[in-house]
Amino acid sequence: MTDTQNEYIAKAKENLDLLDAKIVELEARANKNTGDVRREFKAKLSGIRESKDQTERRLEELRLASKPAWEDVKKGVEQARKSLSESIDRASERFQ
Repeated sequence: MTDTQNEYIAKAKENLDLLDAKIVELEARANKNTGDVRREFKAKLSGIRESKDQTERRLEELRLASKPAWEDVKKGVEQARKSLSESIDRASERFQ
């Protein structure tokens, strides 16, 4: 793996850690709610956690990818990360 690939993976992991911190904040907000709002919030967070896990799996695939497959796998990581970030943003806006 090249230095550039290692740097990309390190930055992607750092970004994922930041997104995870946002998820933790959302969970704290969810716990402050009650009833239907809390249930809806928790359901949304469950989906977000699944997206985060999928993004982590893709990042691991990227770390293990062969040189010819690296760019294709990288695109998958980017798409998963973007989707996760957008889901967090939507949940944050929905449950202010």
